[in-house]
Amino acid sequence: MKVSISFLLHLVGFGMLFTTILAGFVIDRKFRGQTDYTMKLFTAQIARTIGLLSPFAAVLLLATGIGNIHNRYLDSSLSWYSEGWLVAKIILFAVSLLNGMIYGPRLTRNRTALVKSLSDHSAPPDAEQLLRSLNNQITLFYLVQTTLMLIILVLSVFGTGKHPGVI
Repeated sequence: MKVSISFLLHLVGFGMLFTTILAGFVIDRKFRGQTDYTMKLFTAQIARTIGLLSPFAAVLLLATGIGNIHNRYLDSSLSWYSEGWLVAKIILFAVSLLNGMIYGPRLTRNRTALVKSLSDHSAPPDAEQLLRSLNNQITLFYLVQTTLMLIILVLSVFGTGKHPGVI
């Protein structure tokens, strides 16, 4: 079987996105383990740097996904929107993209600002409770992102369509 460059780059993009989610989760756990607020801020900066890779992975996935759809239906009488697994995969990717663009950065920004205020001793009286709440929300964010990525993976592997292998 021949494999297209678009398909290989799609796999690379998926790997990049999954790696950023996994690395973000691991760094989040390291963040929670820190007791010094200066180290928490340093760890948050590392997490932000890792998080900046996800838009590149998302753009790569989007571009190569469009290329794969084009390759798959180039000489076919079928239309892409008649394949339920593909439509579900596109919808889940869009939900994951919106979740990652809106909620993830907002939660981490709020948590970093709260830790800065704790470091400066200018935090509100319920800051520790707010920090726990933000930590729980970030855990939920990573759980949702991982679940969406795993469902997309299952749909890709066990969907009815196979890649045509156009080079």
